[in-house]
Amino acid sequence: MPWILRFAITSLFVFFIGAVMIAWACMSTGWETLSRFAWGCVTAGAGLVGSALLAMLSAVIHQGWRRFSLALVSASVLLFLGLLIFAKFA
Repeated sequence: MPWILRFAITSLFVFFIGAVMIAWACMSTGWETLSRFAWGCVTAGAGLVGSALLAMLSAVIHQGWRRFSLALVSASVLLFLGLLIFAKFA
């Protein structure tokens, strides 16, 4: 597996860390929840954007991993759209 794809998958784990921060903010009360929610959205968004960009770069460079890279890009974009919709209604 190319190192660019490994970084893309690592960026996807950064998204999951941000999602855990958002879930923690949704379960707690007080003013600190706004900070946790904001940092969770930023962390999750950065993880998804990084994952999508790195996976697109891998799809261009590594022909053998193109299908997996495009699947990772698709998943990242769908999760990012879900994050935007969730943030709008939260």
